[in-house]
Amino acid sequence: MGIDLARSMLGRNEISEREAIQEYLKNGGVNLDPATTAWCAAFVNSTLKQSGVEGTGSNMARSFMNWGEAVDQPQRGDLAVFSRGDPNGPFGHVGFFEGLNPDGTVKVLGGNQGNAVSIANYPTSRLLGYRRAPGGGVAPAQPGAGAPQVADGAPQAPTQAFGDAVAPRPAQGFGDIVSTFMQRRKQRAEDEAAEKQRRAALFGDLGNLYG
Repeated sequence: MGIDLARSMLGRNEISEREAIQEYLKNGGVNLDPATTAWCAAFVNSTLKQSGVEGTGSNMARSFMNWGEAVDQPQRGDLAVFSRGDPNGPFGHVGFFEGLNPDGTVKVLGGNQGNAVSIANYPTSRLLGYRRAPGGGVAPAQPGAGAPQVADGAPQAPTQAFGDAVAPRPAQGFGDIVSTFMQRRKQRAEDEAAEKQRRAALFGDLGNLYG
């Protein structure tokens, strides 16, 4: 099952284990540098492909709102899609649904969460929808499970950050400086992708739309 394969990468981060993440993505047909490009959708697409399921082929998280079938009662292994920034804008986040926490937040296993493959909590106010692969193939959800930890060990709470929910942490040392620099590079890359999308919508040149 896809979520179990994704769990095999839990804790891998894009700084010190960049090559391992790149290899995982390539195994699912995705050629992307996680240190410079937001990779939550790429992680899901690669995981699905390696599990024998076709994804969207897009690096845009919201592309999964047009994938599979919509469900109101998610099960473990379904996909959860969230907004990021403007609810009506192009940016978002996608990951595998792990369950619901006692406070109502959604527990998600995904990539590009705290610059790593981690489990993070997201508020339902950002939830765009749950999607299930054709044919199902998911396990029962596990509501009420204890709050998880992000890959770097900081307690996770519903937050907003670039690409995903990231537990805030103080900048400490060279590693954090590098991480901040990489996040800014990814922000610029996503801004450029959004501008391409805007121009494609204006001029109808969907062939140049970045996926």
